[in-house]
Amino acid sequence: MRSGPPAAEVYRRTIEITVRAEQLGFGTVWFAARHFEAHHAALPSVFPFVAAAAQHTRHIRLGTGVVTVPFEHPVRLAEDAAVTDALSDGRLELGLGKGLGFGHSATSYAGFGVSDAERETIYTQRVGEIHRILESGRVGDEVALYPPPGGLRSRIWQSTGNIDTARRIARAGDGLLPHGNSQARAGGSVTELVDAYLAECRTTPRIGVSVAVLPGDSERDSLALLETDIAQSPRYYSEPVDLPKYLVDNRISIGNVDQIASRLAEDPDRPAATDVLYYVPLAVHHPRYLDVLARVATLSSSETFTTA
Repeated sequence: MRSGPPAAEVYRRTIEITVRAEQLGFGTVWFAARHFEAHHAALPSVFPFVAAAAQHTRHIRLGTGVVTVPFEHPVRLAEDAAVTDALSDGRLELGLGKGLGFGHSATSYAGFGVSDAERETIYTQRVGEIHRILESGRVGDEVALYPPPGGLRSRIWQSTGNIDTARRIARAGDGLLPHGNSQARAGGSVTELVDAYLAECRTTPRIGVSVAVLPGDSERDSLALLETDIAQSPRYYSEPVDLPKYLVDNRISIGNVDQIASRLAEDPDRPAATDVLYYVPLAVHHPRYLDVLARVATLSSSETFTTA
């Protein structure tokens, strides 16, 4: 979800896309949340948006991708999550994280008056509190969380590019959203993170791997989709854009559905994934976004992937 058009237009369009994703049979939609337009993102407050999307859908699960925990009070976050889960009839998937890194989150840490150097310590402490609150349903010995969290504790996911954090996520029984391009890790592959998680996991693993795809009629058509996006969203791209390099750096698969399916079958990160999170690298107002989404649904069916 990119900034650029008025925020209300971006939000309404994204809800329309979510409704269409449900109609196409996707299992989950994840909403990226970043503060102060970091990397031109348009959604700083994810819980109100998930609650709004829930009122327009019935079955599709709704994920926060992700709530930056060092900026949140654990009790306030637990309340927001519990209310959102109630409004969505138990469809919330609660994604937590530390921020993007690579300088993208530096402004956000400064804006909230939080030391970037203390992100690991703050994150570990607050995630532990969130676990305790959602598991016990209490914020203190005599104070209950309201509304009750139900099964929300079992639907926590954590995003990380840090191997030690991946191990802690496994020991906590949370789902892993491995981040291949983060402050802790560069290069795209998440194999080491997944291996570290699986080595410590003592419950049924949940691993959500992000896959960037841009299906068209052909590779040339996929490039045309991207060229239109560059023309419409110049602020988002550095100038000039070297398309081959951009595709490689962002690990974007292009071509028709069969070509993309063949490439994904060779992806070393794919076998361990329990959930594949498809990412369409276009602005939501792109004139062919819904067409691309329908093609991704076909890809999902042919590859038995279950989430978007």
